[in-house]
Amino acid sequence: MFRKIFFWLHKWLGLVTGLIVLIVSITACINVFADELREYFYSERFFSRAENGPVMNFSDLRRNAQEAIGREYKISRCEVYPEPGRNWIFRATSTDPNGIGHWNYYKYYYRVYINPYNGKVVHVEDTRNEFFQLVLNTHMYLLLGKRVGGLITGISTLCFLVLLISGLFLWWPKKWKIKHFRKGLLLKRNAGPKRRNYDLHNVLGFYTLVPAILICITGLVFAFDWADNSVRYIANGAKTVEKRVIPLSSPNEDYIPEAIDGAIAALLKTHSQADVFSIRFREKNTDPLDVQVRLAEKRTHLFKWYYFDRNTGKLLLKYGHEDVKGGEKFRSMNFDLHTGAYSGLPTKLLAFFVSLICASLPVTGFIIWYNRTKKKGRQNKRRKVNPDIANSASCAG
Repeated sequence: MFRKIFFWLHKWLGLVTGLIVLIVSITACINVFADELREYFYSERFFSRAENGPVMNFSDLRRNAQEAIGREYKISRCEVYPEPGRNWIFRATSTDPNGIGHWNYYKYYYRVYINPYNGKVVHVEDTRNEFFQLVLNTHMYLLLGKRVGGLITGISTLCFLVLLISGLFLWWPKKWKIKHFRKGLLLKRNAGPKRRNYDLHNVLGFYTLVPAILICITGLVFAFDWADNSVRYIANGAKTVEKRVIPLSSPNEDYIPEAIDGAIAALLKTHSQADVFSIRFREKNTDPLDVQVRLAEKRTHLFKWYYFDRNTGKLLLKYGHEDVKGGEKFRSMNFDLHTGAYSGLPTKLLAFFVSLICASLPVTGFIIWYNRTKKKGRQNKRRKVNPDIANSASCAG
């Protein structure tokens, strides 16, 4: 009974969401190494020859970036690299959450690459049309915008989670004997095309089950608030997660240059070996200067977070990854768990191959369904041509 239900779910959820799972999984393979690929293909944007002497004041670099794109596009974020020879990146982004389609969702999105030693603008990128950004937004929203595309990919991810769980029940042998388990663990040698395709679906699906479920759950955290809250609640030991209170800055429409210059200069000395500082310029006039220092290369869960008064540069709050517990800690790891960045190259390679196998599952599954449908069609055709076959079959039953 339960096996029939799981089979029905597995078949129809797979057919309905198969194409979306294929697209999301293929783009996931690229996104795993997107940062490395960007730096390789756009090396002249990311790297400049390190020059003697200190870097320029942060506020001067920010002003140069703003002038490069025009005052109508507001700088909202910046990546500061302590490593010598790295250009700093200023971003100007504005989105419409209700916009349908990629180019309506993003009102504008620019990245300005600046040499921090001489203040020269190296490149201005229209990120809305940049290849790896298009891949990322295909992965998240199918280029349909957050409101429509995010809902479709979110529901498809939830369906894929059900497919993985139902697939385990279908994989599990009816008879608990070693020889039956072995069939689901090994690819059969010298098998025909149909059996080989079945084994690829069945065996590879089993071996990637656990990491694929983890990728699905962390993807759902990004897609739905209820999933985010549920994961926080469970990771916090079934207790409500208390949100960290961010202190207010003394009000001002903009950030005082001397304040942010002093704060960034101090952090560059304190964290000279860090990977990157992610700086956000918030909208409200009481929002502090928000700086996340990422300590390890291309990993977000190892961090120090600083909040400075936008007028005076005074430190208002500081905490690090060692200070977060329970649900908050798990949430801070969500991005790295989802992308495979958690432990560097080994887990990235794992995420790449798991995503590649996940992309193959809708294809091999569709072929299994097509072959069975084709076989049933031939059998029905024979029964119509020769009714004696159907009568003899019913008598045999």
